[in-house]
Amino acid sequence: GDFLLVGAVLLFSCFLYALFSFRNSTPAAYAEISVDGETVTTLDLNQDTVLTVTGYQGGTNTVTVSHQAVSVTEASCPDLVCVHTGQIHNTGETIVCLPNRVVVTIVQGTD
Repeated sequence: GDFLLVGAVLLFSCFLYALFSFRNSTPAAYAEISVDGETVTTLDLNQDTVLTVTGYQGGTNTVTVSHQAVSVTEASCPDLVCVHTGQIHNTGETIVCLPNRVVVTIVQGTD
């Protein structure tokens, strides 16, 4: 009985993992950039772009779209966590720069 229960739980866990992995691995179409909680622009991931975003208290982040992925390539913040995050390209992934209050989020489409 215990083996049957453990097997059922493992099977259900594998199903949930596959479901969420498939949902989150959907290639996205846009990168939404917000500063201090307000959306400032949306970038098409199919078009290579370099954009400098001015954040909180004049801090800057350079956002680069290349090969259907987005990254923060330069930042004026002291820790550079946003730069070290690297490229993102799947729906729901984010890059956050807390000092500059800049958030880059991958979204499936625009409203």
